[in-house]
This record gives sequence, C-alpha cells and structure tokens, in this order.
Amino acid sequence: MDYLPTLRRCHKGAIVLDNGAAAREQIHSLADLYRQDPEGVGDLLIQIADLKDLVDCERHLGGLGYAKPVRDEIVGELLGDIGGAEIHLDHRDNHRALMQARELTNQAQDIAEVAGRRVGELEALTARARQERRRTAPRLVFVTRLW
Repeated sequence: MDYLPTLRRCHKGAIVLDNGAAAREQIHSLADLYRQDPEGVGDLLIQIADLKDLVDCERHLGGLGYAKPVRDEIVGELLGDIGGAEIHLDHRDNHRALMQARELTNQAQDIAEVAGRRVGELEALTARARQERRRTAPRLVFVTRLW
C-alpha cells in the first residue's frame, strides 16, 4: 500500500511533513528481503556504504567519478525490490491516496493563510517597536549660557 506524507503539528505550532508511514513500510519490506537473503542484502548494503565513501572522495572531480551513478543504480534496484519510492495517484487504483493529496492541498492552503497573517502581525510589531525606539531615544539638548 502507498502512503502519502501527512502534515502534523510539532512543538510551538511548527508544521512537519511526516513520511514515517511509508518509511516504516519500506523498512518492513527490507527486513523481509533480508530474512530471505541475509548475505545478499547485507553485501548490497555494505556496497552502498562503500560507494558513499567513494562518492565523497570523488566530489572534487566535479562529477567525473563513477561511484555516484553506480551507487544510485544499486539503491534504485534495492528500492524497487522493497516496493519502490513512487506514489501513484490514480484514483482507480488508490482512492485513499487521492483523498490524502486533497487533504494535503487544503492543509497547505491553511498554512499559507496562517503564515500570511503572521507576516502581517510581525510587520505591525516591528513598526511599533521602531516607533517606540524613536520616542525613547535620548535627545541632545544644547544649552548656551548667557552672562
């Protein structure tokens, strides 16, 4: 089953895009694959890690190394083996995914509205703070003595 990311509120009203459901499902699939072929999957994961180190070393070559495309291909094949990373939104196949996409759209619009209101509040607070600083700034007074 495909899982779309969900929006949730975090501490102090922060919004988080949570893709944990899909990640958990893929880890479960990877564990099943490992149970079937522990040596093969273990070797593949070690090869991916070794290639990551090589990619880091080749970074100074400006993309001329071979490790990154090889690593990406291996990771792509492994992702395919554990269910892939694509989320198909065909309503005939997955009505729930379509409903989640619609809900994400509504939540994104709500976030945009709240953010817009917050920008207005911050602008007003900033303007007020500037006015207060101008009022409370010490004024220089020149006194001349006449004798």
